[in-house]
Amino acid sequence: MTSNQKLIRYTHQLLLWLFFFACTFSCTNHTHRNDVKPEEKTFPEIHTGPATFHVLGGVVETFSVNFDKFGNIPVEEYGVVYAFLPETTLVDLVVDGPYPMARFKETAKLGANTETFKIGFPTDKHALSYRAYVKLKGGEVRYADNSFTKTY
Repeated sequence: MTSNQKLIRYTHQLLLWLFFFACTFSCTNHTHRNDVKPEEKTFPEIHTGPATFHVLGGVVETFSVNFDKFGNIPVEEYGVVYAFLPETTLVDLVVDGPYPMARFKETAKLGANTETFKIGFPTDKHALSYRAYVKLKGGEVRYADNSFTKTY
């Protein structure tokens, strides 16, 4: 065997061993004790609070949103989606839907958040449905687990 043939054979063997070690020791699916784990998303917990009505009737004076906890995603906006209806029926009260929103101006705090709106009742409607919402950083909207429907 000539020296060129030996050199080529050893080069091939060396390349095969290098390839074998590269494949064996280049694991990408691993964790280390000190690796930082991504934080799991926790969402705010909100509940729709009762609305108050003007003593003479015909006007919603305040809406209320209760924050039980904030979670780890910043709140960009919160308030109440509401609908005046001809009768008590279930409707889909969602942000950017067909029904108006009462956006709160104050920064959210734990507990009850109440704001004055003074929204007049339409004369041809006899029911008010409403529920709280919170819009999170990134655009995700979460809703309260409860809502209210009142007849007047």
